[in-house]
Amino acid sequence: MKNTIFIYLTAIFLSSSSFSFTIKDLTGKQLLCPKLLWGFEFISSNEVKVIETNLNKETIITEYNYNTDIDLSFINIFENEGKIRDRVYSIEINSLRVDIWTMTGGGFTTREMFPRGFCEFVKNGDIFSQIENLKLHN
Repeated sequence: MKNTIFIYLTAIFLSSSSFSFTIKDLTGKQLLCPKLLWGFEFISSNEVKVIETNLNKETIITEYNYNTDIDLSFINIFENEGKIRDRVYSIEINSLRVDIWTMTGGGFTTREMFPRGFCEFVKNGDIFSQIENLKLHN
């Protein structure tokens, strides 16, 4: 019985999200948020294309810088390389929750943009085409 519990707990600990993010370079990884028609394509060790679709189903692609903070389990996306005040989005690595950073009356703060379960890593050659295809069928 103890061996079964140990194996079960070890399997959970080494499962997908916690085990797969032991590196900081996400080059070639693609995060798709299909219900919201958004995506994140990591094109180099510090650059990401953010594909965002507004309520009128107009899609815009913007390139940003990113870094991965494994200790805090976040991918931080910046307008300018590594400047904290220029942070635009943060992606919590384990849940893939996407937060947007905004200036408020109380200062620079985060708001949950896409909750857990709205985004997933995919293996696809062209995430933009996949989003365009989703737009046609929604």
